[in-house]
Amino acid sequence: MSAAHLRFTFTCQRCGSVLEAVGDMCGQSGRCPTCGAVFVIPPVDANTGLATEPARVAEDGQLPTPMHAYATAGGKAPRIRTRPGGEQVIVCPRCGRDTGVDANTCSGCGLPFTMEGAAAVAQTAEGTSTLATWSLTVGVLSVLTFCFPALGPVAIGLGVSAIRRSSLYGQAQSGRSMAIAGIICGCASLIFCAIWVFARYYL
Repeated sequence: MSAAHLRFTFTCQRCGSVLEAVGDMCGQSGRCPTCGAVFVIPPVDANTGLATEPARVAEDGQLPTPMHAYATAGGKAPRIRTRPGGEQVIVCPRCGRDTGVDANTCSGCGLPFTMEGAAAVAQTAEGTSTLATWSLTVGVLSVLTFCFPALGPVAIGLGVSAIRRSSLYGQAQSGRSMAIAGIICGCASLIFCAIWVFARYYL
């Protein structure tokens, strides 16, 4: 197969996205669908079928942008905006808050902008689920052993922490439900303990 008909991949110099072209397109201008950078499609080596260099981005005054996790999400994708002073920020598609262009997650709602941000949020979600599970477990134990009131506040504290983290990162309702159940059990155990103490010492 001649180099003109050889299909090959190359990377955008700005955001690192993997793009595809045909040999006879080498030297032509293109636009990255991820970051919008305008570049020249690089030459391809006919022997290896590999691009000889990344797509060199034209000088357009834009800073390198992060690889967005939702770049292919159309209108839901994070948008880069330039402020009047020249500073670039990421506009969150969920809450609309401006965040620094190098950020991995939104500073307002925690929405991930990059692959690294998505991984961090996933780890946080796992931690939130663990807190909610412990809250419910300790809450049930506190009800069963209500005469020992120490477990109730622990269950409530774990549940509140889990709900706060869930709200911050917009995570699933299942974790919140367990946390709420843990808080209810913790409160119930304190009520039972108060009734038990009153009945034992004042009646």
